[in-house]
Amino acid sequence: MPGLQETAERHLRAAAERLELDDGTRDWLLEPERELRVKVPLRRDDGRLEVVAGWRCQHSTVRGPGKGGVRLAPSVEAGEVRALAQLMTVKTAVADVPFGGAKGGVAVAVKELSEAERERVVRAFAAGLAPIVGPDRDVMAPDSGVDAEAMGWMADELAGLGPLQGDVVTGKPLELGGSAGRDEATGRGLLLAFRAFRDRAELGEAPTVSVQGAGNVGLWAARLLAAEGCKVVAIGKSDQAVTNEDGLDVEALAEHLDGGRALAEFDGGEGAEAGAVLQVEAEVLVPAATEDAVDADAARGLRGTKMVLEGANGAVVPEADDVLHDAGVLVVPDVLANIGGVVVSTFEWQQAREGRTWSAETVEQRLSDVMDAAAAAVSDRAQRDGGSLRDAAFDLALERVLAAAKARGRP
Repeated sequence: MPGLQETAERHLRAAAERLELDDGTRDWLLEPERELRVKVPLRRDDGRLEVVAGWRCQHSTVRGPGKGGVRLAPSVEAGEVRALAQLMTVKTAVADVPFGGAKGGVAVAVKELSEAERERVVRAFAAGLAPIVGPDRDVMAPDSGVDAEAMGWMADELAGLGPLQGDVVTGKPLELGGSAGRDEATGRGLLLAFRAFRDRAELGEAPTVSVQGAGNVGLWAARLLAAEGCKVVAIGKSDQAVTNEDGLDVEALAEHLDGGRALAEFDGGEGAEAGAVLQVEAEVLVPAATEDAVDADAARGLRGTKMVLEGANGAVVPEADDVLHDAGVLVVPDVLANIGGVVVSTFEWQQAREGRTWSAETVEQRLSDVMDAAAAAVSDRAQRDGGSLRDAAFDLALERVLAAAKARGRP
């Protein structure tokens, strides 16, 4: 099964071939502008010193400063960071926001860190990146293992002894200039993508939904889709799931999880193994957990699925795309479906620059406007070319990057 790096490059190379780009232009699009590996000293609470590795990849700043999250996870490595940065270049271009693509992370088991150790890691990583990041260079945001509190630490570290710059990072606490609506932004983007394509997928008034992932993205998507009138019949994590063919009470489930209780112990459904989310009959599948979650075999085993909303980066492998296409399943790809987070991050950056605070209603409406425009542009391109939404999104994004490069006199 391909890893995220192979998946991202395959999609980019395929788009370059469809656009009939020469080898040099293709390679220019594939290669990052800059990659930095930093050593991150970790002082343990018992006084021991460990050194872990961190990376930041700035794939493209042709259309604006780099934009992308920071993740803390044992799996973080240079190839993963590069692939995520490539995908961010595509996402920002599809969303048509004034940013390029970047990504970063530290190879550390964040769940094994104390709160003090986590703060030391975050601050050390931010300090190591200080020469290449900032409001007009590369604006970092939260990703796996990183929350609003950690982004506040980053903002403080990058400020040094000077005043806080509200536009230096996004995803900050509201008290430090964070934006309303940031917490649920990616999940709300998935809802908006669902709305944009539900008729094309021939979904009824109350379609059934299965969600893989009970973290921020998956849970918010489940809550918002349930509020939309969908029947959420399964939610799963890496090691367990809960199902209910009559529909889960997602708000009650969210409270259950907030209480620190196991997903499978929720009394509003039946506990099951993690794979249940791919085995239940559901018209909409939302893989919002990890990359490579839906391979060709899993795609063949889906029951009654009409739409896949790709909530996690690279959740659907290329071979599964082919299987789903042949089965008539509409795949709304990650580079369109999960752009809500980067869009609202852009809003946070803009609010800081304007010295204004937008209401939650304003953020929600502006996110809807951006998502609607992106979905329409990708849909129109797909209909024009007769290809998939994924192909259309990548083609459109690369054309926008190349147009900006040409306007700037770049290669």
